[in-house]
Amino acid sequence: MDTTGPAEATNTSLQKVITTRQFIFMALSSSIGAGVLLATYSSLAVGGPGSLLVSFAVVGFAVWITMCALGELSVAFPVNGSFYEYSVRFISPAWGFAMGWNYVINFVLIVVFELVVMLLCVRYWDTTTPTYGFLLGFIGALILVNAFGAKWYAEAENFFAVCKIVVLSGFIIAAIVILCKGVPADHRPASELGINIWKKGAFKNGIVGFLYVFMAAGMAYGGTEMLGLTAAECEDPRKVMPLACNIVPVRIVWLYLLPILMLGFVLEVPLTERIQSGGISPFVAAMTTAGLPVLASVFNGIIIVAIFSMASASVFASSRALQAISARGMGPPVFAKIKWGHPIWALALVFLVSLLSLVKIAKHGDRVFDWLLALAAGSNYFTWTSICVCHIRLRLALRAKGLNEGEVLKWKSPPGIVGSVIAIAIFLFGLAAQIIATVRSPLPQPPHVLASILGIIVVFVFWLGYTVVKRSALLIPLDQIDLKVKMEESTVALRGSDDIESGAETIGSIEVSSTGVASTSA
Repeated sequence: MDTTGPAEATNTSLQKVITTRQFIFMALSSSIGAGVLLATYSSLAVGGPGSLLVSFAVVGFAVWITMCALGELSVAFPVNGSFYEYSVRFISPAWGFAMGWNYVINFVLIVVFELVVMLLCVRYWDTTTPTYGFLLGFIGALILVNAFGAKWYAEAENFFAVCKIVVLSGFIIAAIVILCKGVPADHRPASELGINIWKKGAFKNGIVGFLYVFMAAGMAYGGTEMLGLTAAECEDPRKVMPLACNIVPVRIVWLYLLPILMLGFVLEVPLTERIQSGGISPFVAAMTTAGLPVLASVFNGIIIVAIFSMASASVFASSRALQAISARGMGPPVFAKIKWGHPIWALALVFLVSLLSLVKIAKHGDRVFDWLLALAAGSNYFTWTSICVCHIRLRLALRAKGLNEGEVLKWKSPPGIVGSVIAIAIFLFGLAAQIIATVRSPLPQPPHVLASILGIIVVFVFWLGYTVVKRSALLIPLDQIDLKVKMEESTVALRGSDDIESGAETIGSIEVSSTGVASTSA
């Protein structure tokens, strides 16, 4: 089935300039943002520290499985667009179309969300300066970071990664000192700290509270899979993706689970409290409660940098995803164009949409903003589920064609197909949790039920719409799945190869089949 479009006549090749060192730091902390640094405040109030820790552990385990599946796919088929391209190849063009646009919409709106969250964090210090001044400043800084291409974006992410590691590691140490009663200004008795907080309400509001926190955990891990997009601009993508699969578990335990565990030991947030934290991070609130206002202020500053990093990563992810689907002919051709080494028109659109953050300061802006965010709800679970399904269908296609997995898969996911099935079950549970937690929400002002499923509706409208208009198959038969690797997809084939001389003229296109036999077509 032809899924190409006119955009292929344009320059759609991204530069491979991100180094392994830069990628390692990005794998450690690139997608850590407001989800863990801010949203955990309301999660503690609604579900309690037990629900928070268990939810993050379960979703984190499933995300690691997903990254292993993505690593296997990326090593076998290194392509621009990563999981979007895999959805087209291993599931169907219609589902790939839906996943591509789902991802673009999600991360464009996350840019808007992170901008507003940064504004709320700034108001921790300053409530007098006009809001739009800060917002325009943040947008200008995002443009500057992304203006010089992937290499400088990655270098900036390395700096941001250090900031995130410092703030979360620093919080773990500070929490230990608080628990040991090493802060003279903290007058709380030991009976109000540590495991005693858990005894009061580790699992508040029962199953409903747990479902609410599970939904929040899914949002907090969003963006981990963007390493697949980043790998497309790495010098050696076949090397870095397996490396990322080993780094992600370290990142989950060190920068998610340990800080969340310690947070539950030093900060109690009653449901009766105003759980919409007003931009105050629970980590900052913990320092303030312990009588450490200076440290709280320092933490707030670093958290703003960390959230800015997530906004920058979202700009990178959404622009690359938009470029990839447009290069496939599934979006406006102008967004497929590469200029000066990066997708200039896709970036322009993302920054234009980022101005929606100004709606937050308008009358009834909160209501409009909430509905915009609803479009992104559930996107992460759809993306991760799609990656795992692609992984399963790759393995099944190899078996259906009687091919040797060892010859095709140069790196295999340790959890295998069973792991992907478990991850899919967890993600489907997360989608159900999103709906149930809204219907039976313990919040004083719960979101509208339609808002909780709006993102799901958008995905299926894109999927069914493409199927009907293009008369596309709902599912590609296993024996028809394309397991060939085009030479232009392989970063190894055109870089450092003994068989292809630099500047040599080629006629037609060269493809490598899943058995490793090359063929040439005019």
